[in-house]
Amino acid sequence: MTDNPRIGKDVIESLTLGMYEDCRFIYREYIQNSADQVDKAVAEGLINAGEDEIHITISPEERCIIIEDNATGISSDKVIPILRNIAHSTKKRGEDKGFRGIGRLGGLGYCSKLIFETSYVDEEVKSIMTWDADLLKQIINDRNNSEEAVDVLARVTDTITKKEAADKHYFKVILKNVTSDELLNVERVKNYLSMVAPVDISSQFYYRHQINEFARKNGLKVDIYNIYINGEQIYKPYTPGIYEDNQGGKKKVDDILGVDFLLSKDDNGNIIYWGWYSLSRLKGQMKQKNIARGIRLRKENIQIGDEEICKKFFANTSDQRFSFYYFGEIHAISKDLIPNSRRDYFGENAALASFEKSVKQNFLKLRELCYDASDINKNLKIIAKKEEIEEKIKQKESYFSTKEKEDLQQQLEDYKRKSDEARKQLERKKQKIEETDSSLKKIIDNLTPKAEQKDDDPFKSVPPKPGGQETTDKTKFRTDSPTYSRFSKAERKLIGRIYASIANAIPDERQRDALIKVIEEDLTR
Repeated sequence: MTDNPRIGKDVIESLTLGMYEDCRFIYREYIQNSADQVDKAVAEGLINAGEDEIHITISPEERCIIIEDNATGISSDKVIPILRNIAHSTKKRGEDKGFRGIGRLGGLGYCSKLIFETSYVDEEVKSIMTWDADLLKQIINDRNNSEEAVDVLARVTDTITKKEAADKHYFKVILKNVTSDELLNVERVKNYLSMVAPVDISSQFYYRHQINEFARKNGLKVDIYNIYINGEQIYKPYTPGIYEDNQGGKKKVDDILGVDFLLSKDDNGNIIYWGWYSLSRLKGQMKQKNIARGIRLRKENIQIGDEEICKKFFANTSDQRFSFYYFGEIHAISKDLIPNSRRDYFGENAALASFEKSVKQNFLKLRELCYDASDINKNLKIIAKKEEIEEKIKQKESYFSTKEKEDLQQQLEDYKRKSDEARKQLERKKQKIEETDSSLKKIIDNLTPKAEQKDDDPFKSVPPKPGGQETTDKTKFRTDSPTYSRFSKAERKLIGRIYASIANAIPDERQRDALIKVIEEDLTR
């Protein structure tokens, strides 16, 4: 006869202390549990939809974190069975946001005491369960201790009850003596949860209404909860612009010009996933300054993985950079797409294979958009360069030498030809985009300049003479300026030759002009 199986204490570490890499996951896990109970509280009529509140209070000075909701709470007779057991959840896979029964204990790795305080409606008590995290770590690290897991759980927990008003219903998590500075960094926690938590899109994002309307028309429900950090409600931080760092601040480098949508159904017409992504001029990867950069994967509106999760959907490694050309969301709807225990992806099954195949087809379109936009932006730069040279010539008051003028005129002629070809390519690209199902159709007019071309020649100073001959002003050199009137003609010619030599030797225009200006000031002082 064999002995009954035994479960050693080390399993507790694997399922709680050692489950996740990013310590901030504990916020996600507690919010996830609160959201499930909020849903039940609304269903049971304890609160109305929209009256939910999930408050996170972070006190770096006291090294304390409190997470509290106004949902159902837990009845006193179920506190120990629910809160002390591990991986023994009563939640349903594919329906509830949490279902494994391990996330609530994640905080044990980052504090000395983990306290659960809860009250259930119509009960005049509140239950308080305290986990001694320090003792738990001590037992786990003692290699001479061979206690069973269930015995350890009993040793490190203590449960008491106190009086409470009968109409109170809530659940509160308290972490005392928090050991992680990362968990106490209010700004970083806000940034993290604004993208991970199931909250609404910021009202400053112009296209929020359009996204909500798409969801409504397709019968889609987006789970949204009122979550506060130190009294401030958080929202997904999508912005109408794209930014980069600028001496500690930020500088806008592009605009969000619209959004487009994804939607995939199975053979029975059931929605597998839906999503949206930003449309911009796609000039390059969004910098880290843009908190929301990247297309994010979500289930029940809670983020799966991190900002790089969707890179894998681009077929080629070289194309994965395009993931940060956008921001947006893919919402997994199918009940068969079940987050794994770390919630960094989905569990392997047939539904996942079908999901990935479909998403990769969508990402081929995103890839094509980036290549089309790259061609457009390249041609726009050529046109802009031609116009920049024209403007430079118009503003030019004098030249260092005849060669400088001839070089500038040749440069203009070269860019005129390039600009003509660029405009033709833009027109062909525009026709292609308008004939296909490309998202760029929505923003093509924002990307391309008007087709009309200027006929003015900046080197012409007067209209053509009758008979077709043109009259141009005599080239004016820098040394023709009244500033040099005290110098003889031969001296001005020599100075001009020196300036021309400097211009030939120093191709950088700013450095060259700065040097000549210094010389000019010394000569004319």
